[in-house]
Formats: sequence, structure tokens, C-alpha cells
Amino acid sequence: MIRAAGPRGALRGAYERIARIYERANVAVTLGFVDRWRREAVALMYALARRPPLRVLDAGAGPGNMALHLRRPAYVVALDATPEMLRANRVAGDRVAGVLEMLPFRDRSFDAVIAGYSLHAVSDMERAVEEFGRVAEYQAVVSIGRPESRVIGRLVELYARYAMPVLACALAPGRGCREYAKIALAVSSSPPNSWLRVLVSSRAELLAFKERALGAIYIYVARRR
Repeated sequence: MIRAAGPRGALRGAYERIARIYERANVAVTLGFVDRWRREAVALMYALARRPPLRVLDAGAGPGNMALHLRRPAYVVALDATPEMLRANRVAGDRVAGVLEMLPFRDRSFDAVIAGYSLHAVSDMERAVEEFGRVAEYQAVVSIGRPESRVIGRLVELYARYAMPVLACALAPGRGCREYAKIALAVSSSPPNSWLRVLVSSRAELLAFKERALGAIYIYVARRR
């Protein structure tokens, strides 16, 4: 079994403490691109899907920013491991506490799974991708990746470790903004983007795979075989 290495417990705790400032801080640390990449992933799904998805699972939904880009009508179920994030979600029709590696839904319950900046935080990436394919026909994912270049990868890791907390605190001051330093754990322990591409292709039909921010961000759309 292939697993994404690295500690994730500290990262989950960090998300609990940044729930109030989550989106403001994300805007700062991505220099304003965070929502553009979400929108791109959802638009790519609509462009490649055989029919518009009407039943959508927002996996690792947080406050629901990814689902805001869905076309209506769409019935959305938000799933997140962090109750603080779910309480802030006003987009979904239903909210469910859970983890991506063990989705509490029957096979083929949804037309699509969307996941905005959540796949990098799982403890077992292979299991999460399998679960996406089990419960839905399509997957549309945008998340933090690792560039193939060691030099660029190191620069991305340094940015996550030192610059992201400063930018987050500047736009969203408070104790929680310092938790962004822990996101460096996800950057340093994430597998290369090429590894993820192979993983998804082995579990589904990979329709598109794109890299943004020099490979620090990846976007993919896949369909169940």
C-alpha cells in the first residue's frame, strides 16, 4: 500500500484553531489566488463531465468556499473532520463530521466529489482517492502538492514555513494565524505530484491534471472507470 508519509495530527489541530480566519489567511498566503484555483477546478469538472453533477460531496469542506463555485441546482453535503469548520459552513444542505479516508456514505451516493485544499492533509492518500471513486462518479480536487524540482520544492517548503505565517498574521491577526507554520508539515511530507498522478490514474480515469504556482498547487479531475 502506498501512503503519504508524515505527521498529520498537528495539522488537523491547526485547522481547528484557524477556523475563524481561514479564508482571510488563505487569501494572504496564496497572494489572492486561493479562490481562483478552486474556481478553476470546479469549472474544469463541468467542462469534462458528461452531465452536470446534481449531488455533490464537498470533502474537507471547511466553511464551504469550494462549493460556492458549483452551478445551481446542486445538492451539497459538506464533510469535514473539524467541527469548528462545519459550524461555519452555510453553503451545504447537510453537514457531516468525518474523514476522507473513511467516507460514511454508500457506494455511488454522489455524482461528484469536490475537495478544496484537503487531500494533502489526509493520513492515507491512497485510501482517500479510493473512497472518492467509491462514492462518486467524478472527482475535482485542488490541493497543496510537491514540485518535481528539488530546488523549487525546497523554496516552496521555506515559503510555507516562514512566509505564510507572516502573511497570515498580517491580514488576519490573532493567535490562530501562527498555526499556518504547521502547514509546512504537509508541504514537506507530501508526495511528488508525479506520484499522485500515477495514483489517481491507477484508481480512475484521469481526465486532467494541472499544476499551478510552480507545482506547489495541483488540480485534477477524474472519472470512475
